[in-house]
Order: sequence, then C-alpha cells, then structure tokens
Amino acid sequence: MSARRSCTLCVLLALLAVVLAVPPLPPAVARAPAAPPSAAGAGTTPLARHVLPNGVRLLIRPLAGSGLAAVSLLVGAGSRAEEAPQSGVAVFTREVMLRGTTARTGAQIALALESLGGTLRAGTTADYTQLAVIVPARRLPAALDILAELVTQPRFDPQEVEAQRRLTLARIRAAADDAAARAFELLSARLYPYHPYGRPLLGTPETVTALTREALVAFYRATYTGPNMVLTVAGDVEAAPVAARVRRAFAAVPADPPPARLRLLRAVETALAPRPTAPVEVRESRGVAAGWVSVGYLGARLGHADWAPLRVLAALLGTRLFAEIRDRQGLAYVVGASFASRAGPGPFLLAAGAEGSTLPRVVEGLLQEVRRVQETPPPADEVERARHRVIGALAIEREDLAGQAFALGWLELLGLGAAFDARLPELVGRVTPADVQRVARRYLAVPTIAMIVPAPRPGAATARQDIIALRR
Repeated sequence: MSARRSCTLCVLLALLAVVLAVPPLPPAVARAPAAPPSAAGAGTTPLARHVLPNGVRLLIRPLAGSGLAAVSLLVGAGSRAEEAPQSGVAVFTREVMLRGTTARTGAQIALALESLGGTLRAGTTADYTQLAVIVPARRLPAALDILAELVTQPRFDPQEVEAQRRLTLARIRAAADDAAARAFELLSARLYPYHPYGRPLLGTPETVTALTREALVAFYRATYTGPNMVLTVAGDVEAAPVAARVRRAFAAVPADPPPARLRLLRAVETALAPRPTAPVEVRESRGVAAGWVSVGYLGARLGHADWAPLRVLAALLGTRLFAEIRDRQGLAYVVGASFASRAGPGPFLLAAGAEGSTLPRVVEGLLQEVRRVQETPPPADEVERARHRVIGALAIEREDLAGQAFALGWLELLGLGAAFDARLPELVGRVTPADVQRVARRYLAVPTIAMIVPAPRPGAATARQDIIALRR
C-alpha cells in the first residue's frame, strides 16, 4: 500500500506544473453549440446565459404558465473539494450556513421564505452543494435576496457550530447501523483508495470532532466563489429583470477562482482512481436484522462516450436481477443496479438485501448476471426497452421546474454546458447491444464486494472486517 501511495504522490507532483495551466472548468466533452431545450422535458423556450463580473454563471429559462419560479444554486463544494483530514467539512459547512447569517437567524430566514410562499431545500453530494428555492414567480426577487444573504453573509456562530457537530455525529452513528449505507461506505473506500469519492460524505467521528469553526470558514471562503457557482432560474419569469436582480443580489460573491485542488484533481483523476486488478471482498458483521451486499465497479464520468452505454447496462441488469434473484430464486427482498453520474468516474453498483445465510448465493447470482452480458450480447429488443427506461427516467427528473433548473445547472457546473442536456436522450438512443456488451467487458471485469452480515447475537455489533481475495 505504501508503494502505491508513494507512486500516486509522485504522479501528483509531476503533474502539478501542468495543472496550474489547466482552465478552472475544462470540458469533458466539447461544449455543444446553442440548441433547442432538451427533449427530456426542458420545454421550448430559449435559455439565457450570463456570466456576472465576479464569475457567477447565470442560466434563465422562462417557462410561462405555472406562476412559479424555481432557483437552483450549485456550488462546487462537495466532498470532492475536501482535504482528507477534513472529511465531512462540506456538509458541516453547508449545515452551519443555514443556521443563520450576520443579519438573521436560521429560524428567521425560514419564516421569511415561508411568508413568501416558498420552500428551501439544501443538500451536499460528492461533487456539489445545492441550495434550491421554489416560490410564486412574483416573489422571486425577494427569494433571490434571501438566497444571496445565505451564501454571502453566513455567521458561523460558535454555538451553532457545536450544535451542528452534535447532530452530525449522531447522523454518523445512525448511518453505521444502516446496512446499505455501511456497505456503500466500505465499498467506496476500496473502489477509490486515494480519491475523495472514497471518503464518507458526512466524515468520520474523528474528523468531525476535530473540525474547528476556522476550518469551516476557510472551506467556505475557498469554495463559495463566483467561478465555482452556477445559479439557474426556471419558471414564469422574464430573463432581463431576473438577470438584473441577480447581478445586484450576488454582487458580493468574491471572484476568487475555484480551489487549486479541484483543478489538480481533474488532471490526476485516473491516477487517484486506478481500476482494481484483482477481485476483493470486505465483510463486516453488525447488529442488523438482515444482510446487505454491494458489488461495485469503476465507471466513467458524465460526458464520457461510455456514459450512455453504462446507463443502459444498469437499466438492463436491474431488470434481469429483479427477475432472476428476487422473483425466480427468491434470494433477496430487494435487488437492483445503478450507475451514478459524477464529475469523476462514477460507481457502477449491484446491490441486494437478503438474509445473512443467503448472501453468498446472492453474490454469485449478481456476478452470474454480469457474466451473461459479457459472454452474450443482449437481444436488441431488451436493449431497446432499457434505452426507453433511461430516457423516461431523464424526462421524469425534469418533469418539474426544480428538476429542470438542477439539470441545466449541473451540466454547466461540469463544464459541459447546459445545451448538452438536449443531447442526453439522443446519446442513450444510439446505444446498441454491442455497446452494452463492450462496456460490461471493459468496466465490469473486476468486482469489489462489500458485505454486511448480521452479527451472531441480535443487537450485537463488531468492528471486525474480513478482507478476502476472490477467485474467479
């Protein structure tokens, strides 16, 4: 392990000079020219795009008739932007920001939004933090002011920091008792041994306990900057007045570039997420009622040519696994397949919940379905059905204003450009049986398996982990 870590550090140092010349947001695929809005449900109104003087990118999609406006603010402030010793700082920072500004408490802000008839949602993932608001369109200016206040005037009150620390530690303890969440955490640590994706989103008890108010403020200042933000407004609005209001409300956002570590990560992503060369299984006994198994593989990033075939493969395998392992064999109470769309190589997962005694048979069943696709191209009609499911899922994700605002902003944040959204159904529609077999062979060659097994005594939990080399 030390030799691999040393090699990785050498690669990082060797590429450091190159990284400094890398643009802050290099596109994974050449930016698509202006195109009609997405067939996945983004409507027919042209999209207005602005770049504010401080670097904030603003997207506005007028969609008349609903009387509503959805706002999505995406910031490149996910766990991807964290240093390893500060794992969990992205979530911690966002939660404390919502607890109050220099002008108002969190409760007062919530009441102000409620008085507008609006709602606020917030979340953090491996790649971004999102603040999302939906309000009656006539109340949009006031809602934009509140959103700007949250991201430009956070108070970071010491008492609120400690209150949030207690809540976060409680969430970490609860997640450890969730078999599916724990299996994913174990799996991620082995799929991404050096990459930020391998660290738990909430952090660990040790890192969260060690985080100081000063560390939260430093992370906020490094990541909540104009060039690291995309603000999208979709709904019953006019573009010009919205753009003018956003320019005023968000003028205080600093124009500093995104953290250098994000630029470095883009340059050395492959080195930090090497493809496994040998199958590995990690098994942990815990006091859970039923077991869980996750089989994982490294996929491709959103924007890569293999993204669409991998999405179709996940849909196809999900149907096969349900029919074979749950319905025909009755081995699992839940089973499925998924492929996460990420800025870096996303995880391709097969997962199932089952009685502890049946887990070995479930694992073999999951791997057998992978081998079937690798050995024999799936029938054309089965691939067509899988394509339709993926295209339908894209449409459902965009069926409301909030979904449309997020999708456009996410692609812009990635550097693909909002117009790339219109290409997604087309890319999925081109996937052939040969494409599905090809990506199954390329990406699903070496499994990493995480298994949570019920402890011998109900309620007992152990910290023991057995790591087993698998024979193929």
